[in-house]
Amino acid sequence: MNERAFLIDLLRSAVLGETHFSVPESLDWARLIDDASRQGMSVIASDGLQRLYDQGIYAAHDEREVRRLKARWFGKTMRYEQRYAGQMAAAKKMGEWLAGEGIQTVVLKGFVVSECYPIPAHRYSSDMDCFLVKDGEHLDAYEFGNKVMEAHGVSVDRSYYKNSAFDIAGLHVENHKFCTPFRGNETLRNMERLLQRLVLEGPLTPLGDTGLLEPPPLFSALFLIEHSYSHFLHEGLTLKHVLDWALFRRKHADDTDWDAFRRHCQEFGLLRFAEALDNICDHVLYDQPLTETRIMDDIWKGLSLHDGKKGLALRFSIARNTLNAGWKYRRYSEISMWKGLWIQVKGFFLESKPRL
Repeated sequence: MNERAFLIDLLRSAVLGETHFSVPESLDWARLIDDASRQGMSVIASDGLQRLYDQGIYAAHDEREVRRLKARWFGKTMRYEQRYAGQMAAAKKMGEWLAGEGIQTVVLKGFVVSECYPIPAHRYSSDMDCFLVKDGEHLDAYEFGNKVMEAHGVSVDRSYYKNSAFDIAGLHVENHKFCTPFRGNETLRNMERLLQRLVLEGPLTPLGDTGLLEPPPLFSALFLIEHSYSHFLHEGLTLKHVLDWALFRRKHADDTDWDAFRRHCQEFGLLRFAEALDNICDHVLYDQPLTETRIMDDIWKGLSLHDGKKGLALRFSIARNTLNAGWKYRRYSEISMWKGLWIQVKGFFLESKPRL
């Protein structure tokens, strides 16, 4: 479809500066804008179109309704920038509170990946994930951090085994006890041990002047792949997952041990998926031949989310998605769909409070 191909052109324009393409004459702007939003690429795509305007490559002669749509679309940019500034200010405040108690705040995913984009504030992030370290140790630091938040009047939700959650100055924070949803899954349990060791051994890099810290690139590479793989199996992927990985690879091409990355992916059953995601990234970013057409079709199909579901309702929703993802398990996983279901059941009913 014109809209889908043009959306990818806009993403390349935004992140690579490419403008060697034209705007299709018959374009459904409402559909394009909706696709960009559903793929988590709303402002990134509008950045790509803005580049065409700025370079005089495109001069629009739109009807009133299209002008209205575009005005609302471009208007998101300021809201994203204001949101990002507020999130960073809140994260910095949290980091200062924790640092005052000798706790290091290691940022996972969001802010780390945002730094890979030309304009970090234009990558949408709904929350902040962190991993706490004190005196070279994590588990006690995790709970100590929760208590520090409570001492500052912040309500902390500890109901989920993988992380606590709280809100500070409009920023939703997930304080990770564990990096992966390893409950019931011995392979992920081993990966969890590796990820925690990578963070604890460092080195940790300051994130600008925020007082927050970035984990080692190998940690982030493995964490991002596992996170994307989990989404792929249980909800689906978006172009945001694709671009996050593509831009992370580009920024950290020379400071990541990619041989170790591939070795660990093989060890934890992630290599086939990682190679498939690489192919999609190279297609989207550099127009390389696409071999993983079924995953790309699934990306355009959209997500099957579990929003608002908890407890058994959430488990049934995930199980239903697992049943619908048989082809994903057959082609990209080293376990069957049925074993995937058993892991979920085993974890939920027999290992409600897992330990490493």
